[in-house]
Amino acid sequence: MDYKNRAYYWVLIVSLLAAAVPAAAAAARLQPETIEAWDSYVALTEERIEKELQSGNGFLIQDFYAHPQEAREHVLGGGVVVASMETIDGEGNGIPIPDGRIHHWRGSIFLPGVGLDEYLYRALNPSENDPHQPEVLEYRILEKKPYELKVFIKMVRKKFVLLAYNTEHHITYRRNGDGKASGRSEATKIAELIGLGQPHEREMPVGRDRGFMWRLNSYWRFEELEGGLIVEGESMLLSRDIPAILKPVIESLIRRSAHDMIANTLEEIKANHAADKIVRLHENR
Repeated sequence: MDYKNRAYYWVLIVSLLAAAVPAAAAAARLQPETIEAWDSYVALTEERIEKELQSGNGFLIQDFYAHPQEAREHVLGGGVVVASMETIDGEGNGIPIPDGRIHHWRGSIFLPGVGLDEYLYRALNPSENDPHQPEVLEYRILEKKPYELKVFIKMVRKKFVLLAYNTEHHITYRRNGDGKASGRSEATKIAELIGLGQPHEREMPVGRDRGFMWRLNSYWRFEELEGGLIVEGESMLLSRDIPAILKPVIESLIRRSAHDMIANTLEEIKANHAADKIVRLHENR
């Protein structure tokens, strides 16, 4: 259930990108050099994540940034921590993405009264009949193994322009010691749809579409504390670049919207868990 929240929020980001790209420039092609740059960005990101997970000086992403104690106290107090991120190379430089752009964000929340075992059980045993947002048109479990899922999600967004995608995701979880766990999700297929709901509905060729969502990876960390569970997510989306003439306005709009949307998504995860606990409390009476 929670993964659907986390996945569809990126469709809100790509809707802003779609509004920014003139119709005359709608066609885009994912270039080999763009894929190579994305792969380098992912490799460096995952190298940094693995070092943090193995560190004895912290576990959450926020533990390795400025003022970690303040961030932790804010989350434990019921707040949401949201920040943009950027992966850099070994020399401290940004990674150029030819003909593309990476949108990289993180966020943290605290789920009172939720244990790690409970959360992982729900994450690894989702129901296709769980309630979901209107943006999620279809959700199917393709394969399930211990600590591993493959799922299909059909998503749509109708703000600014109509965007629809058939997506498949490979999701894995692992334990990282007592009271700690982490997760990784990779979109193994992202196919933009045209003619949604019509007899001629079909998938555009992967990588030869309008270029608003070419790649999507997410990474999650879970730390159980007395009284609940901190849930922290880090997500990266690869899209086509923003036309230079529109960058000053659109970049600011995307940053504001991305901040608000990931914060709202995390709040919704919290609300869903709270509502689920209330339902189970009444069922057990």
